[in-house]
Amino acid sequence: MEGVRVNGTAARERHSDRIAAGLRNDILRGRYQPGERLPAERALASRLAVNRGSIREALKKLEQLGLVEIRRGDGAHVRHLHEASVELVRDLLSSSDGLERRVLEEVLDVHEMLLAGAAALAVERLSEPALARARSLVAELAAPEQTAIDFHVRVEALVEIAAEASAHLVLRLFRNTFRPAIIEGLRLVGPYYRGAEPDLGEATRALDAALALRAPEAAAAAVRALSRLARMRLARALDAYEADRARADTSPPP
Repeated sequence: MEGVRVNGTAARERHSDRIAAGLRNDILRGRYQPGERLPAERALASRLAVNRGSIREALKKLEQLGLVEIRRGDGAHVRHLHEASVELVRDLLSSSDGLERRVLEEVLDVHEMLLAGAAALAVERLSEPALARARSLVAELAAPEQTAIDFHVRVEALVEIAAEASAHLVLRLFRNTFRPAIIEGLRLVGPYYRGAEPDLGEATRALDAALALRAPEAAAAAVRALSRLARMRLARALDAYEADRARADTSPPP
């Protein structure tokens, strides 16, 4: 009997995950508006051919994400997205039309703040071996043959060095949250990257000099300058990506 209960629990969890994912997508795509009440548990269970326990667990998952508010005796009501968890960023990044440019740009806004703050926080605390690793990574950031993913992976390695040096747990947690979304976005637009920013070498040299001097404000400024150059290149790639999708949407079927 124990095995039956375990198997039943596992099946219910699979159902609830699938149901939660479907309802989450419906909310994010606007099928249900903020303040609107979701269908009752009984109606959802009947429509999806599952038991009410699976529906109840799915709604709890949505509540944990901040997407719904479960009101006793009045069901689950959709909340505004700005009240939801940051865990939804990855879901918001993609839509049926492809990559959501605005979301990616906002993610990178926050990422730039984290990078600049991490640099200022850690530059005075880096051990000599960590400083040497950081300067080596900075030199590699200007490599002309690197892909967008290569560039970001090196940046992430720098953030990890900074987080380790400052023993900053929350910085690491934020990085873990945003990293998959950024990598996913860069993977989509990576084929549209062309050439390199001519000022990238100058920006990396400025960051290296700030690291060598252990100057927090200069390091933060250099990181912001480097990030802006990377964003300019990304903007061109996004323009090409969107133009390609627009052409595909208007092309006659074969």
